Amino acid sequence: MKQAELIAKFPPQNSIIDRVLLIRPEQFSSLEGQSVQECRMFLLVCSGSLTISAGSEKMHLHAGNFVDLLLWDPVTFLEMSDDIAAWCLLPNYEFTNESLNDMKPANSESFKKRSAPMLPLDEKDVLMLETLLRLFASTLSDTEHFYRAEACQTYFRSFMLEIGNLMLRKGQAEEKSDGLVTRQDIIIMGFLKLVWKHYREEHNIEFYAERLCVSAKHLSRVVKSKLGKTPYAVIRDELLQQATYLLKGTTKSIQEISAELHFSEMAAFCKFFKKHKGLSPTAFRSSSRKSEGTN
Repeated sequence: MKQAELIAKFPPQNSIIDRVLLIRPEQFSSLEGQSVQECRMFLLVCSGSLTISAGSEKMHLHAGNFVDLLLWDPVTFLEMSDDIAAWCLLPNYEFTNESLNDMKPANSESFKKRSAPMLPLDEKDVLMLETLLRLFASTLSDTEHFYRAEACQTYFRSFMLEIGNLMLRKGQAEEKSDGLVTRQDIIIMGFLKLVWKHYREEHNIEFYAERLCVSAKHLSRVVKSKLGKTPYAVIRDELLQQATYLLKGTTKSIQEISAELHFSEMAAFCKFFKKHKGLSPTAFRSSSRKSEGTN
């Protein structure tokens, strides 16, 4: 099922329709046997254990595990222990974009490239994240709150900032056993922040290299080494994610989307999209609408 179908299975106090769903620990066991697709999913396991399949990969999670899943393939909840207590947060692209407001955890690309996107946490870290999620849940449950949506976005932003902080800390501990913060780490963090802010209008690597005071060649070498992909691939993935959202979630014309993403002309955007998605923007939009009409 998709996010909208899952939202319908829970009380109104669990969600903002067409935006976000938060499943609390006392409700989590109801996910056993369910399959979810086409949305981002955060899992925080507080106690017990569970097994999920994410695409073709099977993952075994236990207390202290945090997982960030951004997959179009189904995520299926296979098995859970009797003492399972976990949080499941499912924001859609629009809610995420509005909440973060051109901010992105500095090393989220590094986190996403892991074969198993799992972050082990200690008890203090879990408590911090649970505190933020409980604040989120409290505001979400107050359907009469005048600023309900805005407050939920604030708590989501705080949650994502804390996740970014934990990933940076743990990533540095893993990669710098000598205790030194390298120049490469500074370049990567700066590059990803710039991409999140400027990817719509700046598609050329030279722009980012100039802002970071390095050559395009050096930036390419550092990004490839740290993230396993080229700077262009990082920019491309952001453009494709935004283009996919605009085609599926809005009524904007192909011309308007092309202009919003600063392609020189609509033909260039169509060629770019088809090359990486296998369908033209028009065919992709048509296919998405047919799919939604049959679910």
